Amino acid sequence: MTKNQILFSVDNQTPFTLVPNPTTFSDWGDFAAGPTTVKPFQKGDGGHVMSSQSPFVGSAGIVGYSLTSKNGATVYIRLLASNPYLSVRDNWACVSFASFDQSINQDAYNHHYYNEPRHASTEFERRTLKLTSNIGHADAATATFVLTYVSHGKG
Repeated sequence: MTKNQILFSVDNQTPFTLVPNPTTFSDWGDFAAGPTTVKPFQKGDGGHVMSSQSPFVGSAGIVGYSLTSKNGATVYIRLLASNPYLSVRDNWACVSFASFDQSINQDAYNHHYYNEPRHASTEFERRTLKLTSNIGHADAATATFVLTYVSHGKG
């Protein structure tokens, strides 16, 4: 088994379909699989990034989704996970929302990597979308991202 790989797991606890952005970016390693569509109130695969064959390289990458309401409002989601190799730093995961489709590239990766937004929320259709991240500590780690949709003042 390849060391330093990350499985992205997406738990969509909303009435919206999560549509994957076809672009992925790996800062370390390579994507073996990209994100898949995640239907409402279901779990799905958000991608799989693996360390490269080069020695002493971890795995890290960023993927994206969008969701659109029945009224046509759209929000864009970014999910990042990092599993460094031989580092004093633990594995970590980051998330964000945007009202426009930002690129998935080195700049987007660096923004998340250095700002480390582990949780995010945004107003959407008179309610609140909340996004959380968590990642295991093994060489083969799962990064879990949970998206919820709550009424104002709850959860």
